[in-house]
This record gives sequence, structure tokens and C-alpha cells, in this order.
Amino acid sequence: MKKEILYIHHAGELGGAPKSLSILLNGLDRKTYNATVFMLIDGPAKRLFDNGYNDVIVSEKRLFAFHGTTVSSMSFRLFVKNILYVIPNAIAAYKIISKTKPDIVHLNTTCLFIYAFISKVFFKDIKVVSHVREPLLNNFFGNILKRFNNKYCDFFIPINDFESLPFKNSKHQVVKNSIDTNLYSYNEQIRNIERKELGFNDEDFVIGYFARFNIENGIEDILKIAQALYGLKASVKIIIYGFEPELLPKEIVGIANKMPENVILKGMVSNVNDKMQMIDLLLSPFKEPHFSRSIIEAQSLSIPVLVSNVESQNTLLLNNKTGYLYDFGNVEYAVDKILYLKSNQDVLNQMKKDARTYALDMFCENNNNKKIHEIYDGLLALSK
Repeated sequence: MKKEILYIHHAGELGGAPKSLSILLNGLDRKTYNATVFMLIDGPAKRLFDNGYNDVIVSEKRLFAFHGTTVSSMSFRLFVKNILYVIPNAIAAYKIISKTKPDIVHLNTTCLFIYAFISKVFFKDIKVVSHVREPLLNNFFGNILKRFNNKYCDFFIPINDFESLPFKNSKHQVVKNSIDTNLYSYNEQIRNIERKELGFNDEDFVIGYFARFNIENGIEDILKIAQALYGLKASVKIIIYGFEPELLPKEIVGIANKMPENVILKGMVSNVNDKMQMIDLLLSPFKEPHFSRSIIEAQSLSIPVLVSNVESQNTLLLNNKTGYLYDFGNVEYAVDKILYLKSNQDVLNQMKKDARTYALDMFCENNNNKKIHEIYDGLLALSK
């Protein structure tokens, strides 16, 4: 008899977490497991999960996870939501677990610990896995995630050693985030089409940023780097995918309005594998520790990366081989590396080759899915 796995996902928008979960779902052993995905919020991420094999259920009422990680920081608005949505999430958890009767509940973030609590308090023999995708905040809310996850989860899957620290005394195994290395492979034809569409010339050196447009993700450094390059009259363009002005506060939109003419602002896109083909260098200038999916996507596409040296994302490249680390705020160093790669084609080409090799070694979806399947098997064996 097949085992049932209930995946809990916290948001509706596109991003790294739903992409990672979709890769796991696409590689799931269907002879052994059935999968149901429960989404707290409807949105375009649903398309990633609805592949014909999974049951995808969206909450009837919009729910919000309990924020306590560096991905969202903390604000009064999030504080209020954390309090208001504890009971609605608990009710939803009881209903969906009663309906699906899972053998395993897999949380796609530690912010969903309420679903672990309900699994253990009201049901028997359910194993709970928590995917640790972001560092926890060093405050009251981060401590809540740490305490309740450690108490009610059976196993943790951190994506890096840094993310594993709050759960080092619990059962865990680091499994790097995965990427479809076949989908994310260099295609010169697509590259030429995408560059032509945006009017880039052959001599243009194009830098790409693929992440949410916010302070935590380093947009202040992007502005300074762009201004420096513009002042040098370098033939360098920066394209930003992740700018959604209608969803942003005025001060963040104000930073966007200061961007010089060498910057192109675009919204979030689902076909990152195509849009990223056009760039020569990926920029990930995060200010706060956090995983950056665009770093592994770029390297799989044979694109070097320029990455701020903060925890989590600084483990996703080989410094001086597949890209460069720089200290956040050190704009002069970052600009020097950009101009160096632009003017040294042989170095750039070697980095492209090394980036692809590294991605195949570290982020291959088949290898990482196998590790997670083994975790499932081990937990189920304990239930017998």
C-alpha cells in the first residue's frame, strides 16, 4: 500500500521555496508515495505543484504562516498576523490532516510549526519533517520557531550547515536545494532571442538580479554599483527581475526611482531559465543571511556569480572559481570584479565551465531527491 505524504506550503507567489518543492514532487517515487499539497494561500505557485500526480488543496480562507525567519524580518504588521493566524492555522491543520490521513507531514518551512503541533497532539503515528530553508531571526519569534519545531518535528532537512544550527541537537541531514539541471542549461539561441528583445548589443555586459526587491536582499548595493558603473560609462547593463511596485512601500519604490539609465526594472517571472540566459554575471548582494536560488540557477546555466559574503548564500559557490564573494557595502571591489570579467573573456569563459560543473556536482535534483526519499523511508521504518 502506498504511503501518504502531506506537504504544507506557506505562500502563493513564485519563489525559491515553491520551486524547490516542485522539484521534489516531480521526482517523487510514485510507486511508493501519494502526495497532497496544502497551500495556505492561492497563487501562481499552484501551477508548479499541479502536475497531474499531486492533489493540490488551497485553504478556503487565506492563511498566513508564523513569520520568524530572516526572509521577512519582523514588523508590527507581521507581529499582528502571527498572533491572529495561530488559531485559524490550527483549525485548518486539523481539518486537512483528518481529510488526507498522511503517514508523513512535510513542512516546506519552519514557519509552519503549528501543523507539526496538531499532527503530534491530535493524531497518532504521523512523522513530521521540517524543511529548514531560511535562518531563524535572533529574537523572540525566531526562538518560538526553534522551540516548537524542535519539540514537534521528527526530522529536519536544512539546506545548509548554517540553517541547521538551531536544530543541531535534533535528527537532521543537510540536503542542498535542488535544481533541474536539464532545464537550466545554456542555450545560445534563447540567449540571443532574450538579448535582442531587450535591445542589448553584443558588446553589452549584462548583470542580472533575480530576487525580491527589498532592503534585506541588498538593493542599496545594487543602486551604488549601478551608479558607479554608469559614472564610468562602462558598457554594462543591470536587469532586475523582482520589482513589483504595487506591493512595495514608498521608500523601496524610491530606491528604484534613483536607479540610473543602465538599469532595467522588471517584475517576477516564471520562466527564469529563459530570462537568465541573457546575462553574463549574476548579482546576489543580500544584506541578511538567506538562501539565494538564483545563485544555483545561474551556475547551472554556466553563468558566474558575484555574491555578498553573508551566511547561507556564501556556501553556494566556489570563490574565485565559479564567481566572487564580496563584503556587502564594498562597492569598489564589486565594480572591480565586474569590469575584470568584462575585459577578460578567457577568465569569464573558464568560470562559465567551472560553474556548470559545480552545479552538476552539488545541486543535481536526482541526487538530492534520493537523499530525501531515504529520509522518508527511515522515518516510516521507525513506525513499524
